[in-house]
Amino acid sequence: MADLITFIWFSMLLTVTYSQTPTPEDSPIKNITLDMKTMFLRWTNVENVNNISCSVKVLSKLEYRIPAEKNECELKPDYPWCQGVDFEIEGFAGKRFLETFQIPRRGKEGTTEESLSCQVHDANLMDCKWTVRETLRDIQYQFFYSQNANAFADRECPKYKTDSEGRHVGCHFDNLSGFTELEGYHFLVTGTSSGREVQCNDKYIELSKIEIFKPPNININCTNITCSIQWQIPKRRELWETSFEYQLQIQKVADKNILESGGPVTTKETNFDFKITDGKYTVKIRTRKLFENAPWSEWSEPQEFGHEVHRDIPLSVLMFSLLGIAFIILLILGYLCKRYYVIQKIFPPVPRIKDQVSDSFHQYNEVLWEENKILPEQCKIEEIQVIGKK
Repeated sequence: MADLITFIWFSMLLTVTYSQTPTPEDSPIKNITLDMKTMFLRWTNVENVNNISCSVKVLSKLEYRIPAEKNECELKPDYPWCQGVDFEIEGFAGKRFLETFQIPRRGKEGTTEESLSCQVHDANLMDCKWTVRETLRDIQYQFFYSQNANAFADRECPKYKTDSEGRHVGCHFDNLSGFTELEGYHFLVTGTSSGREVQCNDKYIELSKIEIFKPPNININCTNITCSIQWQIPKRRELWETSFEYQLQIQKVADKNILESGGPVTTKETNFDFKITDGKYTVKIRTRKLFENAPWSEWSEPQEFGHEVHRDIPLSVLMFSLLGIAFIILLILGYLCKRYYVIQKIFPPVPRIKDQVSDSFHQYNEVLWEENKILPEQCKIEEIQVIGKK
């Protein structure tokens, strides 16, 4: 039911004529119609009229004014239709006249999408998305686009993206080969809820202005003091003549400070020379088209370059270091020797009688007992001195 109502609404817009309220009886022009396919505003002259012009207003703001040719004006369709459009036809037929033709704002207030945006990526893919300000239980959205530039949207999304509740929240295009013109294409989101039309949202978008790119691959060649950073222009639609600008972010690994930022660079073969000192660096790059407000690509993954330089220790420093170590060792040895000598002087060893049992037993020679065969030198006689008697 919702799809049926949507297509009925579109068939209404795309009919050969779009009607208006009757013009006053005294108006010099009658039968004002709008052909949505050819974008011509036409009328019938019932009196001699001259100096006729057509003005287009959206939300009471003048978009443009163009002169009429005979009894028609060819309109520029690059304004939002969903906000409602007022067409004013004015001229002279004896006196000045002004007639208004109006396309009203459509849909229930409060059910419009907050935003409608599209992005072209990977040269031949496009994704469009919209967000819903007020979610109704049975709301469903449809997305329409024009295959011809500056034409009203008349084709439905080839592949919808849905949320967890099955609502259409985006549209994906696998192939953009049909979009061959540089002018703006019409994109429109509308829908239904409880059998009623919701407010639509639309805009004309030049695809060349919404293309985003993958960051280029970087090649780095370093000499002793200079590194040449090179990259190729990103993959893009060959249909559009494109110049690019790039940003390089280079920082030293040790301090994390950004050292260089380059761009814009617009050559097809691009490079950037960077003088290095000791240490390692990282570089990452992003790119965009060279015109105002173009979106930047994502940053590339940081790539490391540069080298650690190990300096030789000067011989004088080495000699001083060794002499210092030797001096410290001598100080320690002198201190230990002096301390041992002082302790010996203060606490001399006490003389004592050797105890054959408790003293070290291994310092005496063992003698094999054989009667009458013991040599005198093997039987040592201890001299005992009697100190006194009790």
